[in-house]
Amino acid sequence: MNFNPWVGANIDLGYNSMGVTSSVLSNLGYGGGNLDIFSATLNPVVHLMPKSHVDVYLTGGGGIYHQYQNFTQPGVALGTGFNPFFGFYPAAVPVNVVVASYSVNKPGVDGGIGIAFGSKWHGRFFGEARYNRIFVGTYHTDYLPVTFGFRW
Repeated sequence: MNFNPWVGANIDLGYNSMGVTSSVLSNLGYGGGNLDIFSATLNPVVHLMPKSHVDVYLTGGGGIYHQYQNFTQPGVALGTGFNPFFGFYPAAVPVNVVVASYSVNKPGVDGGIGIAFGSKWHGRFFGEARYNRIFVGTYHTDYLPVTFGFRW
């Protein structure tokens, strides 16, 4: 929502899924893992060139983040297979077994810069980079997603 041509506000819902590097996994002794983050933030927006066909804007704010992290190990699951000629038979299927998981809701902040192309009366294509920091106890989680899209 734009309050005037220069200032607005944005409610941003985001989902980011990231892998865990192989060096971290080997140090912890796991075969695989990932980190998923859902965010809901309220961000003021300052348009630097609102009346131009190219608008550069600054945004930042804060909100709530849900961080889910899990680690896996390769394993085998036993099941039943079927062949039309031989019937049912026992089968071993490779799977990833979750051996550790962690989930938490915490506050965080974000800030970034974006550029939008298009008419001032109609939709615009945009590109945006926004730094995020989640405050998780004595440490924090930082990430920098880059987003491209269309905004009406």
